Amino acid sequence: MFQYLQSQRVNLQLLQESACREVINLLEVIEGTKLVLLDEEMLGPIGLVASPSLFTERNVKLLKLSADTQLPRDTSNVIYIVRAQVRLMDLVAEHVKKNLDKNREFYLYFVPRQSCLCIKHLENLKLYDSFTKIKELEWNFLPIDYDIVSMEMPYAFRDVAVDGDLTVLYQAALGLVQLQRLYGRIPKIYGKGSNSQRVWEHAKQLGREEKMLNCDKGMIDQVILLDRSVDILSAVATQLTYEGLIDEFFGIKNNQLVLPAELFTVRTDEQGSVQSKLVAGKKTLFMNSGEKLYADLRDKNFNEVGKILSRNAREISVQMNANAQDASVQDMKRFVDKLPALLVQKQSVAVHTTIAELIRNKLDAFQFSDDLAAEQEFMMCEDIEKVSAYIEDMIAKKGDLRNVLRLITMQCAAASGFKEKVLNYYKRELVHVYGLDVLLKISNLEKAGLLYTQSESRAYAVLRKTLKLTVDDVIEVEPKDISYVHSFYAPLTARIVEQTIKPLGWQSLKSQINNLPGPTFEDFQAQLIGIGGRHNSFTPIEGSALSIPRVVLIFFIGGCTFAEISALRFLSQQEDNNVEFVIATTKIINKHTFIDCLT
Repeated sequence: MFQYLQSQRVNLQLLQESACREVINLLEVIEGTKLVLLDEEMLGPIGLVASPSLFTERNVKLLKLSADTQLPRDTSNVIYIVRAQVRLMDLVAEHVKKNLDKNREFYLYFVPRQSCLCIKHLENLKLYDSFTKIKELEWNFLPIDYDIVSMEMPYAFRDVAVDGDLTVLYQAALGLVQLQRLYGRIPKIYGKGSNSQRVWEHAKQLGREEKMLNCDKGMIDQVILLDRSVDILSAVATQLTYEGLIDEFFGIKNNQLVLPAELFTVRTDEQGSVQSKLVAGKKTLFMNSGEKLYADLRDKNFNEVGKILSRNAREISVQMNANAQDASVQDMKRFVDKLPALLVQKQSVAVHTTIAELIRNKLDAFQFSDDLAAEQEFMMCEDIEKVSAYIEDMIAKKGDLRNVLRLITMQCAAASGFKEKVLNYYKRELVHVYGLDVLLKISNLEKAGLLYTQSESRAYAVLRKTLKLTVDDVIEVEPKDISYVHSFYAPLTARIVEQTIKPLGWQSLKSQINNLPGPTFEDFQAQLIGIGGRHNSFTPIEGSALSIPRVVLIFFIGGCTFAEISALRFLSQQEDNNVEFVIATTKIINKHTFIDCLT
């Protein structure tokens, strides 16, 4: 159904089709007219597993669930698809009460699992028996692109680190089991961090219960589980890739980017030529590898984007003007045949040129360049032991609180903790300027491990040198190293992966990352034979086993950024590595959404 999900080895379209079948089954089992009501958090994810045509072909309407949502008179079946949250049960209950006397049947589907707390709440409201059926839609992972799956749980890191709710870890384990059910058992497991270890212990137990340990080795050779708390710096750093900047400035949600329609001038003969839709003065663009130009641009450093757009514009112009008056009939026919594709390319270049101009205007702002300079000083471990004059000035000017807290947490991560007097000074100044409410935000950051006092460990300062996290002579255009994604800094998580995929890489890496938070662990689910850990049950279709790329699943527990994804894609494109990555995450985050979820 979604062509952009197909890849060479691990076809994530299988995951999408599995989720889509669940939707089709629930719609076909219910007879009569149907209406599907989605809570706000499900409006985007539903589009990742089912196209709108699936519902329109069956005359099923999709509406957002709210207290004042009116039901059409002819609706005989109302289907609620919601996350398992108690506040949503109140909303569902209020809606059901208004429509109980209309001779309708109600169905409640939880994504991805129902909770005892929600069921108990419905029972207390005396509405549990009002539902004809209460079931689950097991969408543990939603496919984002051909190499990315996401749990789409934006508060996963907060749930565990601040609220102590470990439900998401069990859900992540179920997701790992589901992937192995679809793609076969994963022989080698490496991980770093307490939450990573919990996820794997859950997954291993669930695998035993399903007797998955006895199934054949599958498409994925190994999994690397990485706890977000291992690398806070990369989560709060400014991304300088095209996709990362789009996400930070405008927000990409469920593969969709929404911008004001007046920014785009579309001729009548070009309407519909790019994946987009216009609603209420807003233009929604679909950001995935289905669009060739976006697939080429998204992982590039922004300084390379303009050159690629210019090159594409020139090539299209040459082809559009290639019709000389003395062209033969055959030449004209060939041109007419490829004209629709050229118009699509032309419109795509126009759209991305507009987006690039919007980004450039923001990059040229003094605030952006000043913030970036401060970040790079922290990354270089310059003046991190004392109060930052730049942060002090920002507080004095009552700058954006979110940005102030981000820079403070960044300095804390680079310093591996503050001296007590420095941390207390920041707290005191923040309260004086922003009020007592800021103490709650500071408390959450401390609970989550983003603000803390120093111990003897200087993990970042050591790893900056041993793993070359900062590169002075970075090449941004046609780069040679993953540090191009931040124009200076290589994400620690990506460096860990880079070291792990080398021969005996994990064994040599373990001692280097021991000072990072949480345990370092490894496990095996099969007898491993030969170089690269390939099991003898695997028979390559052509060529030797060594010529076929290894497939490595990288699971970020607590979220990952587009810059980290770009760094991993860059590594997979290097011939020496001979590896393909599948990236799993609880949610794709950026520096703003990460701080917001905690404060």
